[in-house]
Parts: sequence; C-alpha cells; structure tokens
Amino acid sequence: MIYLHCFVGVDKLKINVIEEIRRVFGDKCLEDIAGYLENVLIKKPKKEGIEKCLLLKKIFSNIVRISILSLLAQASLPVCALVAILGRDQTLISHNLTALKRMGIIHEKRVKKYKIYSLNKEKIRELFENICSFLNIGKDE
Repeated sequence: MIYLHCFVGVDKLKINVIEEIRRVFGDKCLEDIAGYLENVLIKKPKKEGIEKCLLLKKIFSNIVRISILSLLAQASLPVCALVAILGRDQTLISHNLTALKRMGIIHEKRVKKYKIYSLNKEKIRELFENICSFLNIGKDE
C-alpha cells in the first residue's frame, strides 16, 4: 500500500517531500537536507504531461525530421523538393513525413498528383507551451 502525505490545494494534489523521504528512507538521509526541503510541496508528474514531452523527443531525435521541419518552416514544399534539397532517398523522406503527419506536426495538401507539406506552427507552439507548463517554465510563483 502506498501512502502519501498530501495537501490538497485549489485542485492539485501536493506531496510533502520530507514526509515522502522519511516514509521511504527513514530519517537517515534527512539529517543534512531537511532544512533545505522544509515546506517543499510538489506534484507528482502526470503521465499525460510526460507523454507530451516524449513527443518532442520523437520529433527532434532524428536529423531527417529536424531538417524537414527547418525547410517547412520556410515554405510549403512537395516531397520532390525535400528529396532534392536534403539529398536523401524519397522513401526515407516519405517515412519521416508520415511520422510527422501522424504526430500532427505537419499538414498535407494535394495539388494535382503532388502532396505539398507545411508546418503546423500552431501544433508546435501548443506542444512547447504544454511542455513549459509541465516544467513550470515561465510561471511566476
């Protein structure tokens, strides 16, 4: 059974760090740091927030995807332009475009027999805002 010493704020479950350390390790590791952690209350990260952070990793962990995004940030382009500019195989470019499209990071528009890709700037902005919110970046406390 997991027991957390919690305090309910406005709508957030907070964990008392000292009490959690004491519960797991006893007092042995609190001797030197208890003063530093006095009154520290934190929220345990939600799975949903972690998954949004991992989406960022999926997007930016691949040099081809980063290169595609860099080009699409400048202009909407067809696959043939991406292949020509990046000097990569068409199947590799198409594979990464499909992955980016599934993530909602790019838009696809058909013009005759060609697909034109563009950056979904709103989705990228939203992703970064969610991550900043998850990490409490930019919030005045």
